[in-house]
Amino acid sequence: MMNQSPHREVSRSGVSGRAFLGKMNRLSIPGVLVAGLFVLTGLCMAGCSGIIRDFPEQNQFTIAPPQLPGEAGIRSTGKGLLVRQFDISPEFESTFFIYKVSDNRYTGDYYNKFMVSPARMISDAFKEAVYRSDFFRPARASAPSDISFRLGGKIISLYADIRDPENPRAVMALRLTLEQHAGTGFVPVINRVYKASQPTTQAGAAALAQAWNHCLARIILDFLKDAQTLE
Repeated sequence: MMNQSPHREVSRSGVSGRAFLGKMNRLSIPGVLVAGLFVLTGLCMAGCSGIIRDFPEQNQFTIAPPQLPGEAGIRSTGKGLLVRQFDISPEFESTFFIYKVSDNRYTGDYYNKFMVSPARMISDAFKEAVYRSDFFRPARASAPSDISFRLGGKIISLYADIRDPENPRAVMALRLTLEQHAGTGFVPVINRVYKASQPTTQAGAAALAQAWNHCLARIILDFLKDAQTLE
């Protein structure tokens, strides 16, 4: 008996609708006007039911090349360095911001994201920053004799640690491998994981993006300190 009541309601609604249309016809009201009344009624019901909503916009951010001490633009001196685009661990390759909410649980943020893939963005930012340093200058893959060093990397961490909601932190870790030209090939001279963690000074995604910029700057400075010890 319980399964039949919805069908009975639908049936009564159908009869009521046909009766209404019949009454309109007997009163000689044009069919177009009747249809308009139904459309207007439907729109009003949709508005009252909350079907039409405003959704939050997506915010897009970048990680820019950090300004390092003593920079004066891209150098024409220094040792020729070829920087390859970095790889990234699959769990962090999304453009959406990633949050660590517990020791083993992460979540993505649909409304705050990077403008381009993190691997491309961080590779380009890293490249521009080290080319402004005194130690390196740009080298092209098409000119092998100009390449003194090759740099490859992998982003192994890129997330916001919000396990303590009162003290969120931006976290970044890169494995960098620097190879130096020796004889007929290249040999690794640096192979290290560089990590940085930066607390956010304010709440919100913009502050988090700025904290990631600080993380990248610290990683680049640590890398350059290691590279300057090479002959």
